[in-house]
Amino acid sequence: MPAGLPDPPHRALLRSMLRPADVIPRAIPLLSALGWASLAAITLSSPGATRMHAWPWSVACVVALSVPAIILLLRLADRARPIVLPGRAWSAGALAGTLVILGSGLCSPYRGPSLIWSTPLLAAVAVFFVTFDWLHAAPAALEIRRQRLVHVAGGFFLLIAISSLGLWAVHVSGRGAAEIFDARNPYPLGHSNYTAGLALLMLPCFAALAWRARGRLRATWITAALLALGLLFTSASRGGLIGLAALIGGGLLAARTGWKKTFAAGLAMALAAFLLALAHPRTRAMFTAVETATAPNLSNVQRSAMFRAGLKMGEERPLLGWGPGTTPLAFPRFRSRLQGGAENVLQLHSLPFQLWAELGAAGILGLAAFLALAAVEARRQRAVAVTLGAYLVFAVTDYQLDVPVFAFSLAVIAALLAPPAAGADSNWRMALRLTMRTVLVGLWCFARPDPTPEMNVRALSLAPDPAHRTEAIELFDTSLRLNSDQEIAHFNLGWLLVVSDPAQAEQHFLAAARLVPDKGGVYFGLGLARLNQRRAAEAAQAFARECLNDPVFLVSPWWRDPRIGVTRAATLAEVRRLLAAANAGRPSAWTAAEIAYLRTLIPWLDGRDPASAELVARAHTPERAAYFFRRPVPPPFASAVVRAYHRERSGYPVLMRNLDLAVPLDVFAVEENFLATGEFQFLFPPKGWLPLAPE
Repeated sequence: MPAGLPDPPHRALLRSMLRPADVIPRAIPLLSALGWASLAAITLSSPGATRMHAWPWSVACVVALSVPAIILLLRLADRARPIVLPGRAWSAGALAGTLVILGSGLCSPYRGPSLIWSTPLLAAVAVFFVTFDWLHAAPAALEIRRQRLVHVAGGFFLLIAISSLGLWAVHVSGRGAAEIFDARNPYPLGHSNYTAGLALLMLPCFAALAWRARGRLRATWITAALLALGLLFTSASRGGLIGLAALIGGGLLAARTGWKKTFAAGLAMALAAFLLALAHPRTRAMFTAVETATAPNLSNVQRSAMFRAGLKMGEERPLLGWGPGTTPLAFPRFRSRLQGGAENVLQLHSLPFQLWAELGAAGILGLAAFLALAAVEARRQRAVAVTLGAYLVFAVTDYQLDVPVFAFSLAVIAALLAPPAAGADSNWRMALRLTMRTVLVGLWCFARPDPTPEMNVRALSLAPDPAHRTEAIELFDTSLRLNSDQEIAHFNLGWLLVVSDPAQAEQHFLAAARLVPDKGGVYFGLGLARLNQRRAAEAAQAFARECLNDPVFLVSPWWRDPRIGVTRAATLAEVRRLLAAANAGRPSAWTAAEIAYLRTLIPWLDGRDPASAELVARAHTPERAAYFFRRPVPPPFASAVVRAYHRERSGYPVLMRNLDLAVPLDVFAVEENFLATGEFQFLFPPKGWLPLAPE
């Protein structure tokens, strides 16, 4: 078109439609609706916290995490209506937190996956900015928009509450009362702790809506609050009850109704909470005395191990930690230093411990700064501050910010608390644009999925075929070169090499035992590798550790093989030595009782002590005492049916946050004594009962 001539009418119309001033206001509501729908999809698709990592829900997860960032970019590009930012301290804190998260991921030993797993936290920062901008875009309508936001959140939470209790009701239908009370509600996110966290976020939201509503609408929100209490009760979360106590206490202090009314209401609510705790068997156990000779609570043991691991992880990388989301990858490095606990964990079940482990001192300082800013605004926004405080009290017992619904909820709470900027904020807009560009460049250049899980799963799928074993070995070798702290690769590579290269297999079994000291079969494999090198005495030492790690191995069908059976006498002598050493190490009352019992049980199993009078005295459980009181002869373990199978690692795809992976099967062919693992399992201490230090 010649210069100077006006545009044709259709081109002028097209240009006007494409101007950011026109496109952005139209696009943002559509994007917001898409974001809410995606968040609902990954939250309600039970079990949502893990299913969001599986196709096609992973698409909804990507959309839910991307939409806040896209909206923020659009708002930063809108020159006609510049984005409204919070006060300088809040803006500085949010930008600094973003850079800490990004810097921790970039400096992580697991940089690629850590940057991917940092996206829920980064998206939450974007939610904070866009929510604050929407609330304060029209100062005259601030209160109306706040109420609209609370109503939208209330409707969203009500949908979750109905879904949760509905799924739980279907799950327990047809059961007896005792079974119903024992069943914890994991819906819709997949774990009862998530259910408790949702309930604590719901309760104040529903209470606020009920307070402002009238008539039938008030009855609706009161019913919703009762549903939230139902979620909290069915979750049987001890941390949830602590959070409820904080919510009640904070709510009464914030109400400022006078000390008499506050005391009366507090007493009534405390009594109601106490009765709620007594009603469920799991939470009722919090108020009962525990006998010293009782087996330790597995949940408490695991949590204690997680806390110790979190401290050690942070101590090793104190500035920026191991990187967001890297606990499943880094935890095995510290497993051998822990007394008991899970083989591996997805998270450390504590917000401060998780931040210290994954973000280091920078993460802890960020949390402290956030708490300080929230405390300053607590008087102005009492209800919001109480909600945040109660949830953070609960968060001491669980970490949930890797699940978008929790990260986004806290971001919205922060946006409700934050005050507007006092003056011009053009410099802060520029800083936000620069920070966004830095984050996008960092993610684009360095965020990569971890290739080792797919290598390991493929290797395990090839391993059963002798024609592809070499390829499986090569895959495991490559995987371990990328990350040497993988028990799954060391353990299975050891079994692939135990015959062809027993010396190399021994090294892999030792590495696997250091990463997971109570892994079933690892000491047996170590013993076979040494036996194949004609080192029978050292093989017996490894077999003894297998017997102590999992006492059912004392009657394993493997002892029927003459090549292994010849080491039994030396193995039992080593077992007695290790038991004596453990007893000298001042074990707990329960562990000492199990040591004394096992030392008496072993000769009885071998028929060398037919009289069981001493076993009656040593059997410190009612079931064992009743059994040995009848003076029984040892069951025919030596001729019992053999149960053979390959162990399934059902949690591996969850730990690797990739549920599209096939569930892997170990190479090790387990052979179990059917009597010992069935009818007579009560005779043996549980697997992992005695913590073993690696060789």
